[in-house]
Amino acid sequence: MSQSNVHDFHFVIDRETKKKLNSLDLFKKPKSLSGIMVRILQLLTPVIGKEHKWGKQRFSKYMAVCDNPKEIREHVHMYVPDELYRELKLLHQHLNFYSIAQLVRALVNFFLGLVEVYKNEVLQELEKIFARWRSEDAETRLTPRKFIRQLWKIIRFLPGKNRLVTVYNGEYSPFWVLRI
Repeated sequence: MSQSNVHDFHFVIDRETKKKLNSLDLFKKPKSLSGIMVRILQLLTPVIGKEHKWGKQRFSKYMAVCDNPKEIREHVHMYVPDELYRELKLLHQHLNFYSIAQLVRALVNFFLGLVEVYKNEVLQELEKIFARWRSEDAETRLTPRKFIRQLWKIIRFLPGKNRLVTVYNGEYSPFWVLRI
């Protein structure tokens, strides 16, 4: 990876989590701790999307690095691709996490919990879950006809003659601005 599209992200994790990550043999390519964590986060991108859509506010509440205050904490540098880092920043802002490091630790610990349950089948199990989510999203997606019908119901009750309706895409940026 070139230096321009990688973000050097520094944070702290507990030694036990670091040992668990280093002992993972699910991924053949990344051998470094940074590579393993980036691979986990990239794998959990659909989870990040679901959390962004349906997650609860965290109210910027500080959470300890680990439950055991005597556990040794270690500094970690993770080299995150810009696209993934932007997703983490959006989730951090939207759900009001105390820090991005807290979010990364939660996602990594979530994955390690899945590994404890599903062992070597965790990747296949995640793929089944993600396939189910994709089919649910496809079933509940508004068709253009339903979208226009819903938009018309909203427009009828907007006051004034020069009304603007902004339609946003999935990343909360304007997709259309319609003058009604």
